[in-house]
Amino acid sequence: MARSVVLLAVLAPAWASAGAPDFSKGGLVFGLQYGPGSWLLDRARLTDQVGQPNADLFVGEAQGTHTASIRLGYNILGHATVEAALTGTGWNVFNASRGGAGFLVGIVRWHPMELVWRDQVRPVPIDASALFGVGYGIAGQDRGMDGAVLEVGVDADYWFSKAVGAGLFARGVLLQWSSFYLDYDNRAQPGATINLTRGSGGSFWTFGVALSFRFET
Repeated sequence: MARSVVLLAVLAPAWASAGAPDFSKGGLVFGLQYGPGSWLLDRARLTDQVGQPNADLFVGEAQGTHTASIRLGYNILGHATVEAALTGTGWNVFNASRGGAGFLVGIVRWHPMELVWRDQVRPVPIDASALFGVGYGIAGQDRGMDGAVLEVGVDADYWFSKAVGAGLFARGVLLQWSSFYLDYDNRAQPGATINLTRGSGGSFWTFGVALSFRFET
């Protein structure tokens, strides 16, 4: 058994490289990401704008829990990827008073390894990227907020074939929310919204495992 493991460890890079993507070519990319999520909310800034009871209720209800992302984009000659990503998280999902959040973001990724191995076979079929994005987010349970968000992150994938890779990721959503809802479920009603003149502040972070698919063009 030990010999088999050693043999696979020696042969895996060569086997994977033979079937690895041509990272210098463009292609359609699709990915799934999953892991825990964690809130870092700015209680003091919210308290100054909506009062302590409202701020405490929103911060107290926001729970770190399972988080999933779906991403779809196009890689341009290996150097950059333009994509859209949808991230969702939720808690008490089977209760009447459930809570959750969603973020829809347009993203640009930079793939720095292409600077070294442009038009070359990489010793190991790994690709890494750093991302920046701008989009919209909403969250709530009894109280809620929504508005603009920024997104940053990094990830790395090991490609088992030309089309399938798996890896790790970390991403942070920087909250720029401008509206606070006193009644999340009836937020469209008159008087249910407080405008956040200083913005919400705070962030949401998630990290975990990823499964990626690539279709070269």
